[in-house]
Amino acid sequence: MNVNIGDSNLKIEFEIKGKVKAKQSVKFGRNCIKYTPSDMVEYANFVKMSFISKYPNWNIQNFADKPLKAEITVYMPIPKSFSNKKRQQALTGQIRPVVKPDCDNIAKNINDALNGIVYPDDKQITCLTVNKFYSKSEFVKVQISELN
Repeated sequence: MNVNIGDSNLKIEFEIKGKVKAKQSVKFGRNCIKYTPSDMVEYANFVKMSFISKYPNWNIQNFADKPLKAEITVYMPIPKSFSNKKRQQALTGQIRPVVKPDCDNIAKNINDALNGIVYPDDKQITCLTVNKFYSKSEFVKVQISELN
């Protein structure tokens, strides 16, 4: 298990490969029955499996009753329409994505998926940072640590 315990603070880090999905509202079907869209359920399961594959022996009690800091970094594809100059600016972070999905919906989806897996409840996250960058490959980097 790759867990950093420097300065007595626990920190985990893992990646979610592929395109990020934002949290969607609950939908209403026939007879006003609420349901969660299947792609949201699939993405939540993918997030869980991405974590579990890196930390198979994780004990949820490691983060029990502690304030947590979550850092989510989303790497999005560079649009094909970008010129070579603009592409280079995107790769160096001079140009950042101002496209959907929204940062708050990305965080909501990932934090909810990790409930009961990484930490007992996402209410423990008292500090949250979400960044979007362009990259040659699509993925999300998640870091969760005890807050000093």
